Amino acid sequence: MSKQDKGADARKTVVFRDGNMRTSYCNVVNVAATSEEFALLVGTGRSWHGKGDEFEVDLNDRVIMTPQTAKRLAAMLVNAIAQHEQRYGTIDASAQPPSPEMNTAVQN
Repeated sequence: MSKQDKGADARKTVVFRDGNMRTSYCNVVNVAATSEEFALLVGTGRSWHGKGDEFEVDLNDRVIMTPQTAKRLAAMLVNAIAQHEQRYGTIDASAQPPSPEMNTAVQN
């Protein structure tokens, strides 16, 4: 590949096609990883206080990605959060529902 070809690759435009996109809300995210992939489990907590020792979450989606994509996502999130806090003030992340344990998930 010539030097000119490498420069052309760097200037490609990304086109987002939203015809099949769906939108969902989540206030709970969990991450699982193997050597080959990362999985984001996203859902909605049923209540902020839970019932006794349990906190129920309705899982909406599982997003699976390569480690390289996960690392790029992490960098983009850090950047987006910094910009948000610059505009609107510090985000209080302590106002979160309790985190479910990875090994206590109940499957139907």
